Amino acid sequence: MIDDTTATATPTRDAPRRMLETVTVDRPRCPKCGGVLLRKYRSIRDQGDGSALSWVRCMNEACGHRFRLVQE
Repeated sequence: MIDDTTATATPTRDAPRRMLETVTVDRPRCPKCGGVLLRKYRSIRDQGDGSALSWVRCMNEACGHRFRLVQE
């Protein structure tokens, strides 16, 4: 015999939905010209604190600025 009082509740369509948090991350840009076309030519994935270090060059022909990029 099946006891209906111990059956688990199934979610209904009318159940309220939880809203998830939105996290935004700014896109890396060249500090000289503000361009977003960047080429990474060397990197260290984990520096021991969870951050990543990359050596980057701006691909804008008029710029070509080289810089380091730290991502936490």
